[in-house]
Amino acid sequence: MIRIGRLSRFVLFVLAGNLLSAAEIPQTSATEAARGFIERILPQQANRFAVEMIPADNGQDVFEIECRDDKIVLRGDNAAAIASALNLYLKQFCHCDVSWNCGDQLNLPKRLPDVPDKIRVVSPHQFRYAYNFCTYGYTMAWWDWPKWEHELDFLAMNGINLALVIEGQESVWIQTFKKFGYSDDAIRNWVVDPAHLPWFEMDNMESYGGPLSPQLVSRRLALGQKIISRMRELGIEPVLPGYYGMLPPDFQKIFHNANVHSQGAWVKLKRPDILDPTDPMFEKVAAAFYVAQQNLFGGAKFYDADPFHEGGSTTNIDVAAAGCAIQNAMGGATWVLQSWQKNPRQQMLDALDKNKTLVLDLYGEDHENWRLRNNFNGAPWLWCAINCFGGNMKIGGRLAWMAQGPANALDDLNKGRMSGVGALMEATGVNPALWEVLLENAWRTNAPDLKTWLNDYAQRRYGAEIPAAEQAWAILAETVYDEPPPSNEHTVKPAVCSRPILQQPTLPAIMEQPIQNRPITKAHYDPARLVEAWKLLLAAAPQAKSSDGFQFDLCDVGRQVLADLSARYNDQIVAACKARDARQLRKLSDKMLGLIRDMDELTGTRREWLLGVWISDARRWGASRAEKKLCERNARELLTTWTRYDNITDYANRQWNGLLGDFYFHRWEIWLKALNDSLKKNTPFDETATRAEIRDWEISWTRNTNGHFQTEPRGDAVAISQKLFEKYASDASRPLTVEMK
Repeated sequence: MIRIGRLSRFVLFVLAGNLLSAAEIPQTSATEAARGFIERILPQQANRFAVEMIPADNGQDVFEIECRDDKIVLRGDNAAAIASALNLYLKQFCHCDVSWNCGDQLNLPKRLPDVPDKIRVVSPHQFRYAYNFCTYGYTMAWWDWPKWEHELDFLAMNGINLALVIEGQESVWIQTFKKFGYSDDAIRNWVVDPAHLPWFEMDNMESYGGPLSPQLVSRRLALGQKIISRMRELGIEPVLPGYYGMLPPDFQKIFHNANVHSQGAWVKLKRPDILDPTDPMFEKVAAAFYVAQQNLFGGAKFYDADPFHEGGSTTNIDVAAAGCAIQNAMGGATWVLQSWQKNPRQQMLDALDKNKTLVLDLYGEDHENWRLRNNFNGAPWLWCAINCFGGNMKIGGRLAWMAQGPANALDDLNKGRMSGVGALMEATGVNPALWEVLLENAWRTNAPDLKTWLNDYAQRRYGAEIPAAEQAWAILAETVYDEPPPSNEHTVKPAVCSRPILQQPTLPAIMEQPIQNRPITKAHYDPARLVEAWKLLLAAAPQAKSSDGFQFDLCDVGRQVLADLSARYNDQIVAACKARDARQLRKLSDKMLGLIRDMDELTGTRREWLLGVWISDARRWGASRAEKKLCERNARELLTTWTRYDNITDYANRQWNGLLGDFYFHRWEIWLKALNDSLKKNTPFDETATRAEIRDWEISWTRNTNGHFQTEPRGDAVAISQKLFEKYASDASRPLTVEMK
C-alpha cells in the first residue's frame, strides 16, 4: 500500500468527521422529507397518509404498510423506504403507476383502499444504485430544479439509496487548481459544456463547448448542492466524482518534476493528461480536490473514479500502486468503479482494500462480468443494466432477464460479495416496463411470473383491466422484449435516423466500429406482430386514453412500427436505384419523406419527444445571448454530430419531433434528390460527394442556433395514431424474412 502522507492524514481526518456527521438523517428530518414527498406526489390525498420511522432490519432497509384510524400508515427506516412503501401501495392497492419519465397513471379511487393486513418488506440488497455518467449528458444536461425534484422522488419511490451526481463539479475543478496557479478563466476553458461533461469526468475529452461563464458555473453549483441536499433528506447517498489524476494543460510546465502521462485521444478528441498517482504531487492535488468536494458539497461516502476509461494509456504506470494511491486519497470513502470493457484493471482491483471498493457490473443484461471475472476477486459488486445507449429510441430489451438476472445472481452460491442492483442506462425516457421490472428487484428476492406481472403492469399503466391491452403486452413480450443478447455495445441505428448509404456495412456492429459505419438496425422479430400489438392498443383506447402512460405506449409502439418500416423503404430505395428504375425511385422517395413527416407529427404529441424542449432548456442556461447560442449548439451537436468534428455522428440519435421533421428529413431529402437526379439525367451517382454534402449540411445545422421548434405537445395522440395505423399497417405487415441484428 502507498504510504499516507501528512497532508492526506489531515484530509482523512476531515472527511472521516464528515462521514460520521452524515451517517443517519435524524428521524424528524426523514419524517418531514417523507411527508413532503407524499404531498408532491399525491397533493389531494396526502392527508390520508401517516408516516412513521422504524429501525432497519439487521442493517437492511425495511418498510411497512398498514391501516390505522382511517389512515394508511407508511413506515420505513429512512425516507426512501417510506417512499417505496407508498409506491407499493399505489401499485398493489390503487393500480397506479409512476414511470421513469414515460407517462404516469395516477387516477386514484375516490376512497383510498384499505390494507387488510400489515405488510412488511425487507430489502435483500445493501445498495440500489442509479445512473451512468452518460445519463448526465444524454438526459439531464439541461434540467432545472423542478425536473430534478420529480426525478429524486421517483428514485426514492423505487428504493434507490445510492446515486451518482456530477452537477456543479466545474466548481470543484476551479477550486482545486486555483491552488496550483491556474486562474478561474483557465479552468472554465478547460472543462467542457454541460452536455459533454460526463466524458470530461471520465477523462475522454477537454476544452470543448466553452468557455463557460462564471454565471453558468455558479448556477450549476447551486443546482448540484440542491440535488445533494434533497438526496440526503430522502436517504439517498450521493456518489461524487473522485480524483485519479486528471490535469489541465501545461501542468508540467508549472511543476517541472511532476510525472505526467499523456492519455492520447478518445474518438479523435484529446484526453486530459493524468498525473501519476504514485508521484508525491498527486497527494497534494488530490487533497485539494477532496477539500473542494468537502467545502462545496459536504464530501461523500462514495466516490466514482474510472482511470483508463475506454482506452487511455497505462504505459510506465504501476497500475497496482496507482490504484492504492487513488484509494488512499479518498480518505476512507468507498471507491466506486464501473466494470466496462477492460475496467477496472485487474492489477489495480487486486491491490485495493476490498472493504472500501464497490464495482458496478455495468452491462448485466448482456454479459455478467462477475461470472467472467471471478466475482471481481472478492470486491463487493452490483448487478446493473444499461439497455439504452445514447438515448436511442427503440422498444426492446430482455424483459424476462431484467427480472430474472438479479434474482438468479442472488441465489447463486458463487455470487461472491453481491451487494445490490443498479440502473445504469445512458438515458432515461425509454422502455419503462424494463426499468420497472428491474427496479422491483430492490425489494424482492425472486423473479415474478412474467405473464402475471405483465397483466398487472397493463392494468396499473392504463387504469383498468383491458383484455386488448393484455394481449398487446403478450405480443410485446414475445417480440420486441424477447431480444437476443447483443454481442457488444447495443446502439440502435434505425434507417430513418441514419446517414444514408447505398451499401450497408457487413461488419458486425462492434464497439470499436464508429456508429456511422455500422449497419442499420433491423427487427429481430416479425414486424407484422408489432403492427398487431399497435392495433390492440388502439382497441384499448376508449377505456385507457385518460392514462398518460397509455398515451405514451400507444405512440411509442406506433413510432416503432414506422421506424421498422423505414428500414424496408430504405432497402427498396437502394434496389430501385440499382435497377435504374426512376419511376419507382420517385414513388419510394415520396414514401420515405412522407413517413418522416408523419413520424414527426406523431412524436409531436409527446412532450418527452420534443427537440424544442431540449433546446429551450439548454438556452435557459446561457447567461448572455452569445452563451445561449453556445448552449444550443452544444445541445444540437450531442444528438447529431456529437461534436463539431463529426466523430460519433448519430450515436445519440433520437426519433424526436423537430429532429425528424428538420434534421433527418433534410438529410434524406438531399440524398433522395441526388439519387433521383442521377436517374433522371442518366449520370453516375456520386455517392462520395453526396455524403460529403450531407456531412457539411449536418455541421451547418448544429450552428444554426435560432431555435424555432415546438415546445408544447400538439395533436390528439389517439386520433393521429389511428390515422397512421390506417395509412401504414398494410406496408408494415407484409411478409418479411426476419433479420437478426
